[in-house]
Amino acid sequence: MKRRSTELALALMLSLPLAVTAVAADAPQALAAKPTTTATATATANVKPVAADAQRVIPLQGAWNVRTFAGLQGRHGPIPADAFVRTADLGRLTDADRDALAAAGVKLDIDLRTADEEAQSPDLLAKDDRFDYQRISLMGTEKMDLQKMMTSFPDSLGEAYVQWLGHSQPQFKQVFQRIAAQQDGAVLFHCTAGKDRTGIIAGLLLDLAGVPKAEIVHNYAISAHYLEGQPKDSAMNAQIMALVKQNPEIGRKMAGMAGTAPENMEQFLAALHSQYGGAEGYLKSIGVSEQEIQQLKVRLGQAG
Repeated sequence: MKRRSTELALALMLSLPLAVTAVAADAPQALAAKPTTTATATATANVKPVAADAQRVIPLQGAWNVRTFAGLQGRHGPIPADAFVRTADLGRLTDADRDALAAAGVKLDIDLRTADEEAQSPDLLAKDDRFDYQRISLMGTEKMDLQKMMTSFPDSLGEAYVQWLGHSQPQFKQVFQRIAAQQDGAVLFHCTAGKDRTGIIAGLLLDLAGVPKAEIVHNYAISAHYLEGQPKDSAMNAQIMALVKQNPEIGRKMAGMAGTAPENMEQFLAALHSQYGGAEGYLKSIGVSEQEIQQLKVRLGQAG
């Protein structure tokens, strides 16, 4: 029962958009009490992109943090521009945005969100015949209960990411097998905020490719910058604000979930390597086959 409640807490907390957790952090009740050290460090961290990051951005009107892995150096060369696209929620895409994603070569859209999230903000690529669509709730749950989620959520996002590796192995396996099965075009993957579930899938792919740790951490940490304009009018706002009024501690904890501090990914990668020997060892441990891992490496431009 404890493990299941922890899984639910992780799923629900990591479904919240960056802007929504920022709203909770701004609530007067949350600010009345002194925030924890962890929350403060995570919420205020905002790593800026460097010049090389610009080549990876796909500018869209209705989606945020839309980026490829173009040019990131793996063990055997750069990752192709048309391999992957990572992004946040796709419920506000314009017609021009969909055309841009098609022009970027996207063929498969993997939605990592819960059924509740999809119902609140339907993925606008799902009914576009140019794209294949598959939703895989990465954390396993399909429902959201904001009250329950705070009872067992870890003290930091980094700790949550590490727990995630153990709790959601069937879902990770499904995601990576689906990617491996895609023979053509770019694979797009996204959640709501585009930083946690999306960030960990990106981290695993980049580690599998042999991208240096510092580059993986940077790729994760700049998400907060690219999410600065994400709208705050989520359907979850009213629930969040009501909870914050009842319990300021919730507001402080949510503030700690708002950013993409480098130490979150550093903690995740350290555990990934100490416990599994890296992404390849992890994928093998959860049942992804050698052939599927090779297909992933081919997509990443690392077949050598």
